[in-house]
Amino acid sequence: MALLDLSIALESIYTQSQKEQILQSFDQEKNVNIFRNSLLIGNDELESILKNETIEFKKIDTYCYKIPFHFKSKLSAMSAFSEGKFYIQNYASYLCAKTLGVKAGESVLDMCAAPGGKSLNLANFMQNQGYLASCELSKTRFFTLKNTLETYQVKMAKCFLKDGRTIGKACPLKFDKILLDAPCSTFAKMGFGIQKNTKEIKQIANLQKKLLHSALLALKHGGELVYSTCTFLREENEAVLENALRNSNFHLELLDFELPNVQFIQAKSEEFDLSFAKRVLPDDYADGFFIAKVKKH
Repeated sequence: MALLDLSIALESIYTQSQKEQILQSFDQEKNVNIFRNSLLIGNDELESILKNETIEFKKIDTYCYKIPFHFKSKLSAMSAFSEGKFYIQNYASYLCAKTLGVKAGESVLDMCAAPGGKSLNLANFMQNQGYLASCELSKTRFFTLKNTLETYQVKMAKCFLKDGRTIGKACPLKFDKILLDAPCSTFAKMGFGIQKNTKEIKQIANLQKKLLHSALLALKHGGELVYSTCTFLREENEAVLENALRNSNFHLELLDFELPNVQFIQAKSEEFDLSFAKRVLPDDYADGFFIAKVKKH
């Protein structure tokens, strides 16, 4: 079975300068993003702790701090980290959860939730109020998810060891908001360090299509969903959206959203206007990501 040529795949989507930026990002140390757990600590207290540890930082928004990469081992050894006061998370990953725009009191599903960082994000945005279902199919990763939410004292989440493909039929029209950060080939995270053949990519894409279909069944009319991956491939991104948009059982609208502090390009399709979906360009802070926001009418 032929291996996928990532270089050719990149050329079909990005300009030469964008491709060079992507390739360069695989070889450079990434600065660290930490997410403040507002359920346990305020900005002033966390900043005081970082200063006392002589850790340089730049405040990005209410929750996030950008920290030079050489402090990463020091951060993970801090008692504030082990106590759940902050979470080490790639900034682009955080943006997926932020884009969903959840509010206190809503019913929310994190469909493929392990290791738990995005569920932590959602719980913070919801002020620990409402209902958060955090699902994971892998038993090992499920226990990692549970441990993360317990460590960070997320009280309003319920964890489920469940295949996301079954949720739509089990819980139709249940959720106000759904985050589907889908299992993927991870090329945007791992780059040329991994190899996948075309059959594997097709299997992954089929899984993603089934997960998105299930999520749309579980989403209320008027509800919103974010679909995201950490891969570059069109088969796992635009093609998955196109498959959902072709389904006459759903009336879907792509929504625009902001992506602060990163570079991105718009998604493209010969069949649909996917310009509101965005491809985050990786740099020394953010991984490459694909993010799309959908409203179900």
